[in-house]
Amino acid sequence: MSERTDREVAGEPAVDPTDDPPEEPYLAAAAADRWDVLRYEDDPEPVHRVVPAGAGSAVVTTYTRRARSRRRIALALIPVAAVGLPAAGWLLAGTLGLAAGAVIGAVTAAVVVRRHVGEGEAGPTDVPEVVAASVDAATAREYGLENEAMIADAEAHLDANPGAAPDRPPEEALEAARY
Repeated sequence: MSERTDREVAGEPAVDPTDDPPEEPYLAAAAADRWDVLRYEDDPEPVHRVVPAGAGSAVVTTYTRRARSRRRIALALIPVAAVGLPAAGWLLAGTLGLAAGAVIGAVTAAVVVRRHVGEGEAGPTDVPEVVAASVDAATAREYGLENEAMIADAEAHLDANPGAAPDRPPEEALEAARY
């Protein structure tokens, strides 16, 4: 049984020729039927998303770098809180302000350390994980994809425009799209 899109239900063609076609890496992945499935930890259950084959590791690398950068920035706040808050308290209220600023600075530093250092590898993360690399669309759909429309749009575009399939595999299309 074929699945019907919202457009087909409304009586419109599945692929509107005036729509922008999907990006080349998605068309190449649909033509080769190769996708990477990423799992994002989300409450109450994980979310799965699909990207063209070969892009999964690049996405994970990008998210890992961003997480490290956020952690470094947060840890840089510790000396600012430890020195800046007592100094501001002293300037504003003298000795009593110095003591209050020191206490507030210590609490702020403790919160930052607890949040960003205490979490370690077992703590929550926004870095996705590649759970399936270079799998076909049917296997990818078994994960209950949040963005399954990416596959459907690329496949529908290729069905409507058979000559639109790129001549290169998804990995090469991804590389070309970066430049």
